[in-house]
Amino acid sequence: MTAQTLMNPDLVVVRATDTVADAAELILKHHLRHLPVVDEAGRYLGTFGIYSVLQLTLPTAVLKHGLKNVGFVAETATDLAQRLRRHGQEPVGQWLSKDPVAHPDTPAMTVIQMILQGHTSVPVVDRSSHRLEGAISSWSVLERLMSEAR
Repeated sequence: MTAQTLMNPDLVVVRATDTVADAAELILKHHLRHLPVVDEAGRYLGTFGIYSVLQLTLPTAVLKHGLKNVGFVAETATDLAQRLRRHGQEPVGQWLSKDPVAHPDTPAMTVIQMILQGHTSVPVVDRSSHRLEGAISSWSVLERLMSEAR
C-alpha cells in the first residue's frame, strides 16, 4: 500500500498570493486545520493553517522575539481580532509552514509514521513536477482502514 492509496485528492487549496483573510475564511468554512498552498502551476509550496492564523493575533514583540512567557500581556478578543485584521490583506505566502511531504509511491507505513510524529496531514507531491496530488490525514487513513475492516 502506498501514499496514493491513502490520499484524498480533493483538496481545498490556496495560492501564495491569496490573502490571510480569504484563507482564514476557507479554514472556517470547511473546518480545516490547514490549507495546502500552491503556485500557478499547482506546485506545492507549503501550508497555511489555523496555527498561522492564531500566530498573527500575537503582539509583534512575541512574533519577532519569540517570547515564551506572555502571561503578563492582558488582551481582549477585540485586541486580538484587530491584530489579525491588520494582517488580513497580507499574502499567505509570507506565513507558510514547510512540512515533510510524501510522494505517491511512498510506503503507507512511512506516511503513518509521519502522521504519528506530529504532522496532522501529509501532502502528497509528484516527485518530478512537484505538483500537489493530494493529502493524507489521520482521518483519511482511518476511513480507509475502516472500509477495509467491513
